[in-house]
Amino acid sequence: MGYEGYDWKDGNDVFEEAARFSRGTVLDYYPLVWLAKRQGKRAHDLLREYGTEGIQTPIRYEGGKLVGTERLHDPELKVGPPEGPTVHPKWLFEFDTHSGKALLLKTPWEVVSDYQARITPDPAKGEFWLTSGRVNEKWQSGSDDARKPVIHARWPENFIEIHPDDAAKYGIESGDYVRLFSDDILVQTDGWIRVKGYRFTDLDKAGYIQRTSAEIRAVAIVTDDIRPGVLFSYFLFQNNPANALAHAVPDPISNAPRYKLGKAQIERIGESPYKSAFDQMSFKPRTVVPKASG
Repeated sequence: MGYEGYDWKDGNDVFEEAARFSRGTVLDYYPLVWLAKRQGKRAHDLLREYGTEGIQTPIRYEGGKLVGTERLHDPELKVGPPEGPTVHPKWLFEFDTHSGKALLLKTPWEVVSDYQARITPDPAKGEFWLTSGRVNEKWQSGSDDARKPVIHARWPENFIEIHPDDAAKYGIESGDYVRLFSDDILVQTDGWIRVKGYRFTDLDKAGYIQRTSAEIRAVAIVTDDIRPGVLFSYFLFQNNPANALAHAVPDPISNAPRYKLGKAQIERIGESPYKSAFDQMSFKPRTVVPKASG
């Protein structure tokens, strides 16, 4: 890169350099790098010894070996004095609050009930709830994934999960291209401070809610992991983000966007090239089945 201190030779050098900045966080993998150096190994090589399941951060060094953390805020977690580079933050055992308990803030239903009623899909019009989220292999918008052949082959395009009963009504099979669309996407054009109260109805009466339309194309995945009447897609896939079909009306309490819930109609528009190929995009279930304990 031309600057002193940035003369890394490969990804392992960067991985090892970044480890010290992870200390004391939920991403703490410094003990892995520390142990690898003590064993005369590269950190990447030691990590490979954990196979495809890896080891879950934050990582601790206990009794001469590395131990992953199954869950945070675990009052039943028993550990001895910190060993080696291990640190024991409070949030390993409880929440980082004065009492150690989680603070759950309740929003009165009357604050959001009118908004919920307004955005609820109408099955008679063929509308579905459209939820969105992530998949393990991709990061955020996937802007860096296009240069990674394995990731790009796994998710070359956005997908939509649909229940078998709903798919049958529209003649949709796994691997089909579908169009998701709506002409009833709500957009808030000014802040809550412009109206009295915290109700969506007040914003609408004041003229601060606009209706717009949006659509995306996605590859269908038929699965009973999703409920009837509900669709699931990737929230920020490049060029086809499910967020385009989410309402842009922030929560009145936190002012945070409510991007994880929208609505859409669906129609089949043809077969994708992945339907009959086996080198890109798998349609196998993504359900994670926990290991039996004991």
